Parts: sequence; C-alpha cells; structure tokens
Amino acid sequence: MTNDKCQMTNEGIIKLLDKLKDEVNLFAPQTNEYGDTSLAQVKDACNVQLKHFKPVMPAVREVLFGQVKKMLRYQKSAGKTTVATLDDFSETVIFGLPTCDLEGILYNDVFYGQREFPDFYYNRAREKLTLITIACVTPPNKNCFCASMGHGPFATKGFDLQLTDLGNGRFMVEVGSSKGEKIVSLSPGLFEPVGQNEIAAWEKIKQGAERLPRKDFIKKDQALETMGREPLNEELLKDISNRCISCGACNYTCPTCACFNVVDLENQGGVVRQRLLDSCIFSGYWRMAGGHTPKPEKIQRTRNRYFCKLVWDKEKFGDSGCVGCGRCLDSCPVDIDIKEVIRSLA
Repeated sequence: MTNDKCQMTNEGIIKLLDKLKDEVNLFAPQTNEYGDTSLAQVKDACNVQLKHFKPVMPAVREVLFGQVKKMLRYQKSAGKTTVATLDDFSETVIFGLPTCDLEGILYNDVFYGQREFPDFYYNRAREKLTLITIACVTPPNKNCFCASMGHGPFATKGFDLQLTDLGNGRFMVEVGSSKGEKIVSLSPGLFEPVGQNEIAAWEKIKQGAERLPRKDFIKKDQALETMGREPLNEELLKDISNRCISCGACNYTCPTCACFNVVDLENQGGVVRQRLLDSCIFSGYWRMAGGHTPKPEKIQRTRNRYFCKLVWDKEKFGDSGCVGCGRCLDSCPVDIDIKEVIRSLA
C-alpha cells in the first residue's frame, strides 16, 4: 500500500460486501423491480450497484436518522412508570455513499452531536456507523454543483474508505480512518497494493471530475459575504414565494436540514415518543403556544430558509449548509433553484 491507498477489483468488492452483510447491517445502492435505485439493506451482494450515484433521499435520512425516529417508550403500571429506549444501535455500514451525503452526515455530526447538549440517539447511532464512499467521477445529474460549494465530488475527510472507479474493472481505495484500516486488515487478499501508474491514473480522473459539477456563475464566498451585510433581492423572494406550494420537498430531501418536532403517541397500552423531521417552509412549524405564528407570510418563511441555509449555518458552524447536491431542485415541483439565489447575491 502507498500513502494509505490500495486497490480492489470489482469481484473483490462483491466478496467484501458478501462478507460484511453477514457481520453487520449493510446498506448499498440497489435497483428494484421498477428501475429505481436507492440505498437498501443488502441480502445478495451481487445485486449491489458498483457505480457512483445520488439517492433521491439523503442517506442521513434513509439509514442513519430517519424521517421518523422512535426515541423511547414509557408505560404506567401499578402506580409506576417504566421508560425504555427504542433503538438497538446496531453496527451498520453504508456502501456507495456519494460525497454530498457524506458532507451532510458531517454537518449532522455537529448539529446533533457536538453542541452544548449532544443528542444521545444520534451519537450512539453514529458510533456504530462505517462509511464507504464512492467518488463521483461524473455528476449523477445536471443539478449537481458540489464543487462550486466546496463539497465534492471527492471527499477529503470523514470517510472510512473512499473508492474511485479507475474504469478498468478496478477501484482505487483510500483509507480514511481506523475503521477503514480494520476492514482492510481483516480482508486479506481483497485489497492489493497500488503502483505509480494507478496513482497517476487516479489523479487524472480526479482532476477531470472536479471540473464537471462546477457552475462558474456561482461565487459562493462573494454571495455569503454579500448576504451577511445586504438584504436579499426582494423581487426574487417574491417570485420564489409566489411559486412555492409549501410542499416541504426541499427541506425533506436536503442532507443538512435538521429541524424536527417531537410527539408522544399512544401505542399498545403505553406511549411512544417519536422525533419527526419538520420543515421551516410550513406555517405550522412556526406555531407557538396560544396560536401565535411569528412568520405567517410565505415570503417570510422563504427568506428564513435561505438565511438559515446560507448565512446562519456559516455563522454557527463555519460554512453554509448547502453542499451543492441539487436535491432541492430535483424534488421541487415548481423548479425553484437555490443556485439562482446564490447567483443573485453575488
């Protein structure tokens, strides 16, 4: 191995996945009978897609921390109340994660796990999670702009293993953590050393891939600086809010939208507490005790969404919350494009 790099054949990857599925909960991209590809639990490693892709829903929602998360159950009996958590926190591996989803998980690591009051449920699940990414050598679709936001298409940190398709039935493998090292060390014969020819081919692929999802009209730093000191384009906001139908798809498909509600539901003689992903674009999200709503107008909620995503996240966490995955545009039924907001600011 050279500089924590090695290589694998396609057959070697299938053998590794076949081994992992018997040891942990393994999720990987698979295509169903309707032709849709998504992250699903692996039963047969031969069905796994060995190609970079972008799932419709971000992995942080589909695998790590779902749209609905059961937290605990409490029950009264004979004058006593018993409380039990409802998660076994099993060892889990996600294979085939795109870089934008990895960046989303790293964002959630801070939002849930590293603040004043760390989230027990998130941190326990995260400790049990291993991430094997596949770098996007071409954009998964036309709406990708990760390179313009500084979040891809190749990851620089946070992965346990990162794979890059070299195009000859082999993948370059970068080892990024002790979890990744353990997978390599426990799988003798599946990982092979790399030479200078493979490294040169990988570097050429990487340089070419980084140019593809870049939109030259997006000037991120200039836009964020402008937004921090000047109001948003009011006419643009009016146009967006007039078109918006408040479906919440942009929030639900975003890997860094983390607002939630907590509800208690009666269930089998007890009560189950659940965390539900919520959306700041909904008027009900803002409703307070007594029925007051501080942002009753859609344009106010639209303004809040873009300030939260682009400015307040940067102030709180050091970078904007937009990773350039383009899912908000992928899912929007009226084609509202965050890239146009960023362009107007710059």
